[in-house]
Amino acid sequence: MSTEVQQQQRYEVRFEWGSAGLETIAEGAGVVIVAQGIADGHPLSTEIEARGRARASEWVEDAARATGARVYAASLRNRTAVAQRVLQFQVEQGDRVRVAVVAETASEPNGSGFAVDALFAGGAIVDALAAVGIDYASPEAAAASAAFTGLERAVGHLFTASAAGQKQIAAGRRDDVVAAGTVDVSELVPVLGADGYWAAG
Repeated sequence: MSTEVQQQQRYEVRFEWGSAGLETIAEGAGVVIVAQGIADGHPLSTEIEARGRARASEWVEDAARATGARVYAASLRNRTAVAQRVLQFQVEQGDRVRVAVVAETASEPNGSGFAVDALFAGGAIVDALAAVGIDYASPEAAAASAAFTGLERAVGHLFTASAAGQKQIAAGRRDDVVAAGTVDVSELVPVLGADGYWAAG
């Protein structure tokens, strides 16, 4: 195991990108939170609100099986509700729970593959976890949180102006992009089950 991996494993809250990144921070994690930015313009919370359930990415399902961790999906919209659910899970376990926050990246990214919307989503989730007392964050998680908190007032505009946002807007999904860029407007918590995400009971 590399020094870089060991450094993240020391912390209660970790942050990485995509399936490869999750592999480096999943060890010992009791909870995995999949951080969603704009994705296809439909955050899972809104999809579940409309349809009752949502599909999960194959790599997320694989990671859940490999780690045995509980898996939630979070975005700007429901980040506080998810953080509160993680705290509840920690209380039920009777011990500190390590959390791996992983930014969901596009399957066919443009350019470098860096997605500012996913960065803000991940940072917003780390910030919400800290607000409920789950705050021993790795430098990577702390940096993502700082990106969100430093630009929180502009995050809605940055979502629509981002490359991912502009792509969705050009496809006629402006309302979805605007909805994805709103903070703490949903109490729904998607949790991964045997056949996709469902609203946590």
